Amino acid sequence: MAWGSYRAKAESAASSRYFATWSVRRKLLCSLIPAVLLVLVVAGYVTNWFSSRYLNQALQRTAQVQNLAQAREMEQLLEFYRRAGLELVKEGPDRERLFAAFARWDVHHPNVVRELSFVAANASGSVVLVRTAPGVREVRPDQYNAVKGSPVTHAVRLRGREPGVVDLSRLSEVAYPPSAFLDQVGAQTFVLYRLTTPVHDARGEFLGQLVVGVDAHALRNILSVYNSAKSPLYAFSRTSETRFSYFFDDQGWILFQSENVEDIDRDLSAETARMGMMGDYGLPEFGKAFRPLPKHESYWRMVVNVQARKVGADELEASQETSSFLSPSHFVVYAPVLFNANPAKGPEIIGGVAYVDRSRLSDAAEFRHLDAMLVITLSGMGLVALVTIFISRVITKPMHQLAEAIRSMYDARTLRPIHLDKVDKETDLLARTINRMISSIQEKQELIRRRDEQIHQVQQREKVSFDNEAPASVGWRLVGDIPDLVGQSQPLVTLQSMIRKAAGADADVLVVGETGTGKELTAEGIHKFSARATMPFISINCGGLDENLLMDTLFGHVKGAFTEARTDRKGAFLAADGGTLFLDEIGTATDRVQKALLRALSVRRIRPLGSDQEVAFNVRVIAATNVDLMELVQRGEFRDDLYYRLKVISIQTPSLRQRKEDIPVLANHFIKELAAAGGRPELGLSRGALEKLMDHSWPGNVRELKNCITRAIAFAEGDVLYAEDLQFDDAAVSPATFFQEELDAARERPARQEPNGSGARGAVGAGGADDANETASGPDADGQAAHASPADAASAKGREPGIRDAASIAPFDGKRASVALRLARERGAFSRLEYQKAVGPDISQRTAQYDLQTLVKNGVLRKVGNGPATRYLSA
Repeated sequence: MAWGSYRAKAESAASSRYFATWSVRRKLLCSLIPAVLLVLVVAGYVTNWFSSRYLNQALQRTAQVQNLAQAREMEQLLEFYRRAGLELVKEGPDRERLFAAFARWDVHHPNVVRELSFVAANASGSVVLVRTAPGVREVRPDQYNAVKGSPVTHAVRLRGREPGVVDLSRLSEVAYPPSAFLDQVGAQTFVLYRLTTPVHDARGEFLGQLVVGVDAHALRNILSVYNSAKSPLYAFSRTSETRFSYFFDDQGWILFQSENVEDIDRDLSAETARMGMMGDYGLPEFGKAFRPLPKHESYWRMVVNVQARKVGADELEASQETSSFLSPSHFVVYAPVLFNANPAKGPEIIGGVAYVDRSRLSDAAEFRHLDAMLVITLSGMGLVALVTIFISRVITKPMHQLAEAIRSMYDARTLRPIHLDKVDKETDLLARTINRMISSIQEKQELIRRRDEQIHQVQQREKVSFDNEAPASVGWRLVGDIPDLVGQSQPLVTLQSMIRKAAGADADVLVVGETGTGKELTAEGIHKFSARATMPFISINCGGLDENLLMDTLFGHVKGAFTEARTDRKGAFLAADGGTLFLDEIGTATDRVQKALLRALSVRRIRPLGSDQEVAFNVRVIAATNVDLMELVQRGEFRDDLYYRLKVISIQTPSLRQRKEDIPVLANHFIKELAAAGGRPELGLSRGALEKLMDHSWPGNVRELKNCITRAIAFAEGDVLYAEDLQFDDAAVSPATFFQEELDAARERPARQEPNGSGARGAVGAGGADDANETASGPDADGQAAHASPADAASAKGREPGIRDAASIAPFDGKRASVALRLARERGAFSRLEYQKAVGPDISQRTAQYDLQTLVKNGVLRKVGNGPATRYLSA
């Protein structure tokens, strides 16, 4: 036992010494490559299984598209002759009209109708026409009973049908003997579907029945075309595997299958479609029909699904007889075929179309997948080897990490401390030296950045002179003769040009544009420059009225039309007679209003509510919308005929985002207009405020711009609007908060000096005392900030004297108070701009100033210095 234990330990030690002699690179290669190889093999098998499965599903869905197209094509053919037969019944199916129907129908579907009969209630009035090789011939009345499957006998069996009902017969063979024709054209044999409908006179008396015999070859040929290169869905040539379609009725009888598209007269057959299945042959009317036995479950499952109006796909149940031309990869897709015999009851199932398909794409994809997996495996093993070599080099050469860190810092154009694991003394010493150099550079950059910000803030508060300093492209001049359309951008010039052109053409106009882009101004401009300028301009907002009130507003009523109708009311159409009617928000009109508008615009007459007389009007209609009417048309929410009736001339009003060069023009225009309206002296706009206006996205367009300037002027205290005076609709403060901030800021704002004073002018607005004096700077200010340090401000307990819990500070939230306290602890002294950046981009300059003033008043902080040198320290 002692020797065995010693031997085991010796072998373990020898093995450990052997592996200890391996390099890191060798250990990584021997452990990673087999693991990666195993993962790739398993992943390849799983992905191949899933890809094959979903590829087969995709192929089946593609086949379903073709099969549905065949089914719909057959339905459309039968529907065409159902409608054609009903139209012929309305005309009166006499001999001349029956001959004319043959010629008329052949234009759409040549040689499809083989038999057309009118079987009168009294046999003497019957007419039976048959298409023969020489042409359409009439069957002798005395030979009606000699015809196998006679249309007369067929029609007699179907008497008693309701008007408008078209009965579709089952597939039947019809044979006309040579004696049936006067000119001995020979025997005629057809396989037909018969569409039978009753014929009544104007008094509703039964006159007979119309029988249309549709050649089944035409339906078979639809299947043949879709299985050939002539298919409407043909996109590329396919391999030579057996593919075919067949039609079966609602009882499961296979009636015919697709054939060679070039052999259109070939007899109907179901031999290939039988696919080796056992079953019954022949129907009384059609001897070539075949129905499989119930043991063929997949076939009857397909029939049951078709009877339930379902489409689907299934694996093909092939037998030994079909192994020569069908493979296990064949599958069948199916779809029902419907016929609308009685519109009151809806379409009914008459059968289904099955399509047997086979594609080699899945086999080819599997082979390609194996090839790709082989390449990926080899490449993966090579890549693992390369990565292993690279990692080993990095492990043995930590200086590469340091070089990579410096290189990435250079590429990113940023300075940041380098953090490396302590691998060796030399690398750690070099890293610490570089970090000290980076820290020194960052301090210099921060000092330069602060000076630049101070200069930028001063520039931002300078007043913009639109007359002298703004370039010509953003000047204050107005373009055009429409005073309310202000600007000189190319989109606005184009809009005014379109307004003039539209005004010259006396046609209805559709104005499309976002809210606040001047759609009503556009309509007024069209009216102003048109020949109707001296006549009324009536504006109706379709979205502001309910349906009944809008109908009454548009079309009016007569006295007594309803309880409250004590007098006549013209309505907008008559009130604007000779002039222009503007319909805003036309997209909100209900279906009833749309119908009434469509009729009014079509006939140019209206009928007021309660009136029996239609009144003509002479009005130009201009409709406007801020939604996509075509999208509403596609969703069925807006009538397409009304859309095209309104869109005779279409004008798109540009959004403010598309003509931002007009913002200075509009801002200057609104400032002058609002200042004059409020009796205030003319106001100016700072550069910062103008840049803020230019950077905003303006979802509310010109209306939002005017509202923004109106708010700023209402609360402005000086003669210049600054950036902090501008509040957008999505970030506007409540009046109570605004006045509270202004009141607190005014307590520390220095008194405004007279123009001849020597001091700097105080800030106008809610910028605060700091902002008012940021033009002043000097060594004293810097010195005051430099003397404040964390060591000087901290107490013996490690906490700043006078700093209270952030949750007790009001009225702003504790999170922002905590930020100010943290800055006081970490930096000793900080500026308003540093506090604003620490809180985040969501806080405005005015709010930051208000927060700091509140902390000063509560005794939490104290303020030293003025202007840009203002600093806040712990109290």
